[in-house]
Amino acid sequence: MNSFLFEKETLIQTKEDLKKHFKSDNIYLTDGANLLFSGNITLGENILFSGNVILTEGVSVEQGSNLCNVTLGNKNLVRPYSIISNLKAGQRNIFGPFCFIRDEVSVEDNCIIGAHVEITRSLIHSNVKISHHAFIADATIESSVIVGANVVFCNFDGKERRNSFISTGVLLGSATLIISPIHVGANAIIAAGSIINKDVLSQEKVIQKRL
Repeated sequence: MNSFLFEKETLIQTKEDLKKHFKSDNIYLTDGANLLFSGNITLGENILFSGNVILTEGVSVEQGSNLCNVTLGNKNLVRPYSIISNLKAGQRNIFGPFCFIRDEVSVEDNCIIGAHVEITRSLIHSNVKISHHAFIADATIESSVIVGANVVFCNFDGKERRNSFISTGVLLGSATLIISPIHVGANAIIAAGSIINKDVLSQEKVIQKRL
């Protein structure tokens, strides 16, 4: 890992410019890439940048990651081998390792988008925890939601993509299937292994019988 303090916003457009700051031959840019760095930035080896990338104070991108058209606010951490495109992120988020983010995703502050999590076309509000192995698509997730392992948003109904809305403070238990379109009310609890194909009220607890 190599760090450099950019005392003012600095535009980087070539691998040679990157090497001047980070002393590495193993950080790459595609043709036409534009990197705008400010503050203290830390980069690992074998990173690929493309499109327009903005990194700010305290951002760290670890080895093997691929960033395309990404804006990261202060103190974001991208852990190894994450593939991220078309993302706008606030502050103090953790991404990866091995996460896959694509197709216009917005993440606010203090979130965990963890190992092997895939997110597409979604808005993630602050303090959301998606620690590992989940698929989030065409969804709005409000603040302080916990998404368990192997949760899947089933967003395609055979004809079109459908949207779902998860309200503040919801707990989605591991291996839950959200059959979009669904609205889950604030502070609802959905037990592990549930199949949700109708709306859930605020404060409701969903515990499905096991055969």
